[in-house]
Amino acid sequence: MECTCSQYRAFDLDRRSIYKRIKATPAILKLLLLLAESGAAKLKLLQCPHCGQFWQTGREMTFGNGEYGFQVPAIIVEEWRQEPYLQPAAWMLYGVSQQSYYAANTFEPSDMPCGVAQCPNRAIRGSGVCEHHHIEQLQQFGLLRKRPEGRLFHPYNATAPA
Repeated sequence: MECTCSQYRAFDLDRRSIYKRIKATPAILKLLLLLAESGAAKLKLLQCPHCGQFWQTGREMTFGNGEYGFQVPAIIVEEWRQEPYLQPAAWMLYGVSQQSYYAANTFEPSDMPCGVAQCPNRAIRGSGVCEHHHIEQLQQFGLLRKRPEGRLFHPYNATAPA
């Protein structure tokens, strides 16, 4: 069979594009060689035998836990096992949750220092901690989605999508 990698470049970080990729993934994966799997997250690292392109799979409960494949930079298998690539659907959902929270709240600095030891920032009004630590606390208590784990890679860069 022929390589189809060029037909499946990075997808837009929106629900329609993710569902479309979930639907296309079984056909994509048939052509790839499995290099490694991660047990708990059920992720796979694969490679195209024709062009050498690396791929990873992802799953997200919001999308029915459907498996979707996406192209990733080349990586040593052991390094991937230690830290797989960030899953684009999780990155998109994180960005949406952050955008919603920031749209509904304002963070005005107060005259008080952040209550976290050695933090140089000012606490925000109505809180004893700075904006960064306030968000972190909300994430710890499950009130905001935590930043997804994984290696960032182009085109899904360090800035969470809005």
